[in-house]
Amino acid sequence: MDFIVLTGLIVLIQMLDSWLRYVAFRNTMTKSEKITLARRFAICAVFCAVVYAFTFYRFGIISPIYKFFLMTGWIPWLVVFMLTVRRNFLAHIFIFTMSFVWVTSQHNWSAIIVIFFDDFIKSETQIILSHAALYPLLFLLFLPIERHFFSKLLPPKDFFKEYGKLIAFLPFIVISGSLFLWIQEPVVHSWAERFSRTYIPFVFFFFYTYILNSTERLNEKHRMNRNFRRMKEQIAMLTEYNRLMQVGHEKIAVMRHDLRHSYRLIDVMLQKKDFAAIKEYVSSQESLLTETVVKNFCTQPLVNAALSFYLSHAENLGVSVRYKVNLPEKIAVDENDLALLVSNLLENAINACSKPISGEKIISVKIQTRENQCVLEIINSCGSNVIFDEKNYPQASEEGHGFGMESVKLFNQKYHAYTDFQSKGGFFKVTMYWRF
Repeated sequence: MDFIVLTGLIVLIQMLDSWLRYVAFRNTMTKSEKITLARRFAICAVFCAVVYAFTFYRFGIISPIYKFFLMTGWIPWLVVFMLTVRRNFLAHIFIFTMSFVWVTSQHNWSAIIVIFFDDFIKSETQIILSHAALYPLLFLLFLPIERHFFSKLLPPKDFFKEYGKLIAFLPFIVISGSLFLWIQEPVVHSWAERFSRTYIPFVFFFFYTYILNSTERLNEKHRMNRNFRRMKEQIAMLTEYNRLMQVGHEKIAVMRHDLRHSYRLIDVMLQKKDFAAIKEYVSSQESLLTETVVKNFCTQPLVNAALSFYLSHAENLGVSVRYKVNLPEKIAVDENDLALLVSNLLENAINACSKPISGEKIISVKIQTRENQCVLEIINSCGSNVIFDEKNYPQASEEGHGFGMESVKLFNQKYHAYTDFQSKGGFFKVTMYWRF
């Protein structure tokens, strides 16, 4: 029955190793991915158990076979994980190499403990079973530390693009020299060999610290880029709003200059009693006066500038614009955040309308507040159905796009907003709701 016990211990070891990788990816996984992963891991466990049990039953419990399963048994588990949780390949490799370093350290300490009791453990089978049983015990002992480390270990999506792809393989490369010694007999090496490998935990902590510090620098760089992009957009909005105001003032100046001439013209038509001509002339003047009006959507300067800039741009492109904005003088959110949110969403809507679309091009904007609630709704025509990611956010179809969704995510996190995206019948709709 020893081969059944050893089979169960090896499968347990590999399940625990896979759990470390799961902890690193857990916060990015959907519910369906977690369920699918659990099912596939169960199938993988049964498959590996059958292979291990048959091999040990056929050839016996010997060191080469035990080490072979420890060195290669992780492969199906990693393949299952990568096929289920489809993420950046380098992120998978890095998390795996870091878990490999941690696991190797645990196995090394298990062997050191076995050496302490070598007077009581005589047979090779007893040594192998003791070594296999000690690893899960050490794993449970360090469980809080493992959960803490691996929950913060996954780098940002573009980390390896910024710092180089080789970093994903470095932890494995550093300890690869020791792997050749582990493959050799005996199952437990000498004190000197074992203590020479106590550097392995330092490898883990070095890369762990490096990743955290580098991630913070990368996030700071992203924050600076976002702030820079935000300031550029605000400057562009205010510049365009100022231009619209200047155009309106220039037209008013022209009308003021022509006002005396207009009075004289009306006076002449009154003397002739040509009331139809007077009516037509007054209508034309009213039309000119309408062109001088710069639409005022709300009392918040930045939000008003954003709406003026993008809706004016949409109208110039031949898009039918509809809007209903009701914002109080004092809003409980940062005006900069709301202006940036509106800007990015309207920019996305205009980009969608600028593509070939059958039928009328429409953008509808609604911002309504009631008591302590605010609802923002933007509907626009779109030529094709939008593809959504696992968290129901629209995916950018072109490189360099997707900043609008970043602003939505940041706004959601900061103000605990609810967001819903829909793409149906040639229209795309985003609805956001938050309390203040």
